[in-house]
Amino acid sequence: MSLGADGAEHSTDVLRIARPGDLTDLASLGLTLAEGKQLLAGLQQGIVAAQARVHAVRRPECRSCGTACRVKDYRQHGIATLFGQVTVRLPRFRYR
Repeated sequence: MSLGADGAEHSTDVLRIARPGDLTDLASLGLTLAEGKQLLAGLQQGIVAAQARVHAVRRPECRSCGTACRVKDYRQHGIATLFGQVTVRLPRFRYR
């Protein structure tokens, strides 16, 4: 969970783990390798999505007139991260 610039709280579920209630075997404590990979992938997706939202708010300046560029459209972009490919929706800008 984090506080945004507007003071609102943001949270996202990245993994749900269902385990037996007794956990009598010590070998079953902690995460399995598959659960760890799934957790990291979910965290990475959430972090990249949040960073992409911050990036999308920024508007580059037009090279000719110096005003903020308008959004032309949005496209899906694949970003290669340490934990795999993440797809995010980013704006394309119109330059005059």
